[in-house]
Amino acid sequence: MSSQLSDVNTSSADLHLGLPLRWDTAADVVVVGYGGAGAVAAVTAHDRGAEVLVLEKQAETGHTSNTQMSMGVFLCPDSVADAIAVMQVAGRVNIERPESQDISEDVIAAWAQYAVCNRGWLSKMGASGFVPMADPGRKADWPGLAAMKVYHLLDAEGGPGYGLDLFRFLDGAVRARGIAIHYESPAGGLVENARKEVVGVRAQQGGRPIAVQARRAVILTAGGFEGDPVAQRTYLSIAPLAVGGNPGNTGDALRMAQEVGADLWHMAAMNGSLKMKFPDFPAAFEENFASGSFIAVDRTGQRFKAENLLIGYSEVWNTLIHDTTRYTWPRIPVHYVFDEKRRRAGPIVFTKFGAAGPLGMYRWSADNSAEVARGWIAEAHSLAALGQRLGVNIAALEDEVARFNDAARSGRDDPMGRPSASMEAIDTPPYFAVPLWPGLNNTFGGPRRNARAQVMHVTSKPIRRLYSAGELGSIFVNYPQSGANLSECIAFGRIAGENAAAEAPWTT
Repeated sequence: MSSQLSDVNTSSADLHLGLPLRWDTAADVVVVGYGGAGAVAAVTAHDRGAEVLVLEKQAETGHTSNTQMSMGVFLCPDSVADAIAVMQVAGRVNIERPESQDISEDVIAAWAQYAVCNRGWLSKMGASGFVPMADPGRKADWPGLAAMKVYHLLDAEGGPGYGLDLFRFLDGAVRARGIAIHYESPAGGLVENARKEVVGVRAQQGGRPIAVQARRAVILTAGGFEGDPVAQRTYLSIAPLAVGGNPGNTGDALRMAQEVGADLWHMAAMNGSLKMKFPDFPAAFEENFASGSFIAVDRTGQRFKAENLLIGYSEVWNTLIHDTTRYTWPRIPVHYVFDEKRRRAGPIVFTKFGAAGPLGMYRWSADNSAEVARGWIAEAHSLAALGQRLGVNIAALEDEVARFNDAARSGRDDPMGRPSASMEAIDTPPYFAVPLWPGLNNTFGGPRRNARAQVMHVTSKPIRRLYSAGELGSIFVNYPQSGANLSECIAFGRIAGENAAAEAPWTT
C-alpha cells in the first residue's frame, strides 16, 4: 500500500484547540498497529462505510505480529451461554471466589455474542474451510466446564493452517479493499481537541514527525508490552521471563492511552509457558516435549510433575516455587534432559508456529545438531557429567532417570502420571540438556475497555473516539483455553471497527 502523504490543512478556527497546524493525511478511522486485531478492525470499519488508514511501525518486509507467530487457532463457542459460563470462571481474579469477577457482565456478553459468530464472519470474508483443533486443551483447568470448539483455517494444502496462514488471509482482505497501510510509521501520541475527543495520531514517517487526522475515531491494536523489559518488571510478578511473542510489542499504545487518562486493567495477567531462551537470539522458543526419552528436572535434579502435564498455558505457574530457607527459585530454570535417541527424533521446539515457525525468524535443525554445535544444548558423555555441567545433584538426577527408565521398560504409566505410550528409556549416550525458563507469550494488560470496545478514562467514562482491540487491554484475567487470544482479536476487532465507523465526524 502507498505510504505517500497528502496535505490536509487545519483551518484557523482549529488553532485555539491546540491541534496541529497541518494534518499530513487523514481518514475516518485510524488503526494503530497491524496484527490480527488491527486487520479485523480495519476491514470491519471499511465495510461499515469508513475510510480507513493503518499505522504500523515495522517495515513491510519482515513485519511480524503475535497473530503470525501463533498457532493460528480461534475459539468459536457453540452458544453464547457456553461462552459466558467459561468467562464467568476464567474472568475471576481468584477462581475460588465467585464474587471476585473482574470483568463486567456486559463486556463478557459482548465478547460471547461475537465469538459465537467468529467462524461465520471468516466464512463471509471468503475463508473456504476450517479444521478442528485436535485437542483444544486446558479442560482440566476449569473443572466442570467443557472446552469450547477451536478451529484452524485451511492452509494451501488443505490441512490445518497456523498463524502465518491466518494473517495472510486477513491481510488479503485488507488489501482487497484498498485500505492504506503506512509501514515504518510508529505512532507516538494521540491528539485531542478541546472537548477531549481523540481526533488524530502523532507519528513518525521517513524521519520526520507527522500528524494523522481521524475524522471519526482511533482504534488502538498495537499489542501488549511483552517486548518492553521495563514494563515487564513493573507490572509482572515473574522474572526473568523468556519472551516468545512479537519483540515489536513494546507497549507503545499502552503509553499513548495513559497520556490521555486511560484506566488500566489486567496488568499482571499474562499468557505463558516454559520456553528456551538463548542470549544470542532475540525471541524464545516453545519447547516440544511430545514423546520419547526425556524428562524435566528442577535445579536439584528432581522431577516435580509429569512432563505431559507441563504443556499448556498454566505450566509457567509450576515454576513459581520459592525456597525461603535458601532464598532460591528451585524451578528456575527447569532442565529438559534427553538422550541421543530423542536428539535424533526431531526438533525439541515447535516448528509449526513461534520463533522457529514458518515466519522465518529461525530455522531449527531437524535433528537438533546445529543447536548443539551453537552451544544452546549442553552435551555430555554420561548423566554424571551432564549433572555436573548443569550444577544439579548428580545422584538425584541419576535416580530420577533410573526410576523413569524402570517405568518406561515395564510398559506401565509413570507414577507421576505420564502415559507409557509417551515414554522411552533414557539410555543412549551422549546425554543432553537445555534450560527452560518461565515464558511469556503475550501480556493482557492495558487500557480498560467497555462492551463497545471504547477505552475507559480513569473517571470511569469512555474516552471519546478512542477504541481498542486484541491483547492491548485484553478482557482476560486467566487464559481460558487455546484460541482465546485470536477469538478476542476477531470479536473485539469487529466490535471496535463497527462502533468507530458509526461515529459522526468531529467538528471544531
